[in-house]
Amino acid sequence: SHCMFWNQTGPGSPQDADNWFTPGRFAALLAVLTCAAYPEVITGWGTFFHRDFAVFGYPLAYYHRESFWRGEIPLWNPLNDCGLPFLAQWNTLALYPLSLIYLLLPLSWSLGLFCLAHFFGAGMGMYFLAHRWTDNRFAAAAAGLVFSFNALMLNSLMWPNNIAALGWLPWVVLAAERAWREGGRWLLLAVLAGAMQMLAGAPEVILLTWALLATLLVGQMALAARGRWRMAGRFLLTGLWVGGLAAAQLLPFLDLLVHSQRDKAFVGSMWSMPAWGWANFLVPLYRNYLTPLGSYAQPDQYWIASYYLGVGVVALALLAVGLVRRRLVWLLGALTALCLILALGPHGLVYSALRKVLPGLGFMRYPIKFVILPTVLVPLLAATYLARCAALRPVDWSRERRRIAGLGIALLVLIGLLIWSAFQFPLPGASAGVAAQSGVIRAGFLIAILGGIVALRQVRRRPLENLARLAVLLLLWLDALTAGPRPNPSAPRWVYDPDLAREALRLDPPPRVGESRTMLNADAENSLPIIPMTNAANQVLYTRLSLYGNANLLDHIPKVVGMYSIFLRESGEVFATLWDSAQPPSGLADFLAVSHINKPGKATEWDYRPTHLPWVTAGQQPIFADAAGTLLALAAPGFDPRRTVFLPPAARALVTVSNASPAKVSVQQFSPHKVRLEVDAPEAALVVIAQSFYHNWRARVDDQPVGLLRANHAFQALQIPAGRHQVTLVYEDRLFYYGALASLLSAAIWGALWLRGRKQ
Repeated sequence: SHCMFWNQTGPGSPQDADNWFTPGRFAALLAVLTCAAYPEVITGWGTFFHRDFAVFGYPLAYYHRESFWRGEIPLWNPLNDCGLPFLAQWNTLALYPLSLIYLLLPLSWSLGLFCLAHFFGAGMGMYFLAHRWTDNRFAAAAAGLVFSFNALMLNSLMWPNNIAALGWLPWVVLAAERAWREGGRWLLLAVLAGAMQMLAGAPEVILLTWALLATLLVGQMALAARGRWRMAGRFLLTGLWVGGLAAAQLLPFLDLLVHSQRDKAFVGSMWSMPAWGWANFLVPLYRNYLTPLGSYAQPDQYWIASYYLGVGVVALALLAVGLVRRRLVWLLGALTALCLILALGPHGLVYSALRKVLPGLGFMRYPIKFVILPTVLVPLLAATYLARCAALRPVDWSRERRRIAGLGIALLVLIGLLIWSAFQFPLPGASAGVAAQSGVIRAGFLIAILGGIVALRQVRRRPLENLARLAVLLLLWLDALTAGPRPNPSAPRWVYDPDLAREALRLDPPPRVGESRTMLNADAENSLPIIPMTNAANQVLYTRLSLYGNANLLDHIPKVVGMYSIFLRESGEVFATLWDSAQPPSGLADFLAVSHINKPGKATEWDYRPTHLPWVTAGQQPIFADAAGTLLALAAPGFDPRRTVFLPPAARALVTVSNASPAKVSVQQFSPHKVRLEVDAPEAALVVIAQSFYHNWRARVDDQPVGLLRANHAFQALQIPAGRHQVTLVYEDRLFYYGALASLLSAAIWGALWLRGRKQ
C-alpha cells in the first residue's frame, strides 16, 4: 500500500461514515460552497477587480483575446514599455489550452469563471491526493476543502496565471508520484498535468511544485528496498517530457530572461513575512491595517493580503506532526517549517545565509511566496491526523482526546497572548481591537472544530454520522472564509467595457500605435497604488482613466511603461532616467513620442505636449557613446532627438553616415509584428524608431536584409542608402518556432503512446 495508514474497515467503524464522502458528493459540496462564496461572479452580475486583476490580469487577457480574434500569435506588445515581448512573459497564458474559456466567451464574465474553475479544480486535485495518502474519504474532503478555501488561494483569484498553476499543483504531485512508482499510463498523465501547469505560467509556483516532488522522490528512494534508480529515471523522463511539451513557451521565456532586468545581479528580499508573521496563522488580523476598500493587509508585505489556513487546520497539522509516527509526515512537517522560516526573508537567519550559498534564490523575488508550499502541506498533514482518528481503536481514544484537548488549550493560551500583545505593543495603523475580535472568533472556531472532531467518535447513527462530518467540513470552510472581509470582492462588469477611458478622456489628438504615447509622471506612478477608494466601480474607473498599469490595453492607448514582472534591461534603465526628477527630461520625452502626460497631482487629467516626435524619425547625426555616457546624455537638457541619435561604439564599423540629413519618412503600417515605412533621403541616412530594441526584430530595405542597430541605448535604428526606399521590420521569434516544433513532436509521441495504451 502507498497509503500512510491501514484503517479500520469493519462494521460500525468511523471509516464507514467517512466513505460517504465520495468524489461525486465532494465535488457537489465544493461546487455549492464555491457558488455561495462568489455567486455574482458565476452568474455574471459582477466580476473580480481587486488589485492586480484590474490592472494586470484582465488587460493581459484582453490583449490576448484581441490577438486571438485577429488570427495572431501575441508575440509582441507595442502598447507598453515602448514595446516588449508578450508571449515570452510566460504569465500571459498565451499558450495555455484552457485560456480558450475566456478567448471564446465574453471576457468580463468568463475570466472570473476561468479563475473559479481552477479554484474548484484545486480542491478536487487535493481531494484525490489526500485520499491516496490517507485512504480516508472524509480526511480527503477536509484537505480538498481547506486547500481551496484558504486565504492564499482566495486572494490568488486576482492572478489568473497563479490560480491556474495552483489549481494544477495537487494533480501534478498525485500523477508524478504514481508515475515514478508505477510508470505506464500514470507517466503520461503526469506529463500532461505537468505541462498544463508549466503553460499556466507562474514560475515560483511551478518551481516549488517540482521542489516538493524532488523532496518526496528522495524520501521514497531512501526507503525503497529496490527500484530506486527506476524511480529516478521515470522522474527525470517526466520532467524532460514536460519541458518538451512546453518548449514553445519555455524557449522564448528563457531568451527574454537572458535579456531582462533579472540578470545575475538581480536579487529579491522585499515583501517578506513580518518577524511576527507566524502569528497570523492563529489570529489572521493580528497587526494588520485596514485598506480603503475594506480589506486588511500586513505592513510592508503587499504580495498577498493573508495566508490564513484556518486555526482548526493548523491544530490538526500540529497533532499529525507530533503524534503520527511516519517518516513521510516528519518530512512534510520539516519542509513546512523550512518554508515558513524562508518566508521571513531577512527577518530570519536562514534566508540570508542560503542566498549566499544559492544566489539563484533571489529568483523568488518576494520571500513571502515560500508560504505557497505550506498551503499545500498543512491540509495534507491535517488529513493525515483525521485518518489517524478514524483508525484508532476505542481503547486508545480516551488518551487521544486528552492530547487534542491539551493542544487546544495551548493554542487558546497563545491566542490570548497575541491579543494581549496587540494592546501592549500596538503597531501604528493596526487596531488592537480588531486583532482582539479576530482572536476571540478564531478561538471559538478552534473549540468548535476540535470539539466536533472529538464528537464524531460518539455519533453512531448513520444519518447523524454524515451530518456531523458535514458540519465539521462547514466549520473548516467558515473558519477560512470569515477570517476577514471576503478576499477579492467584485465590481460590475461594465467597468471593463473596451475604449471606455478613451471615450471619457477624449485626448486630442488621440495617441495611436506608431504615432504617440501617454505617460504618467513619477508622482502618479508611485501614488496610484495607494490612492484611497471605497467604491469598487470608482476604483476601476480611476485606474482606467489614469491608464495605470496595463489598463491602457483596454483602450488601445500606447503608454511608455506598463506592469510586467520581466522587462528588457536597457529599456528599464532608460525609464529609470525618465523618472529621476519631478519633470521628465523634455528631449527624452520628445523622443519617446510622449504626447500626453498627466497634470501634477491629477492622475486622470492630461496635458498635451506639442513638441513630441512621432515613433519613427530619420536624418539624425550619429554620436557614438557607451551605455553610461548615453544615459547621461539622454537625461541632459541639451539632448535634441531631432538632430542626434546615440549609437554604441560597436556600431561605428557598420555606419557610414556622419552628419544629419534632410530625410523624410512616412509610416505605411505599424502593427504588433510588422512595420512598413517609406523613406526618401537625398543621401545615406539613419532611420530611428522609438520602439524597444530586441534581437527578434529583423529589418529589410527594399527586400534586402540590413542590420538593426541599438539606438539611444534601448531603441531601434537602421541605415538606408540615398534615394526612396521601402523599409520593413518584422518580428521573428525563431526560438518560439523551434519550441513549437519540439512541443508538437512531444505531443505526437504522447498521443501515440496514449492510443497504444488504450488499445492494450
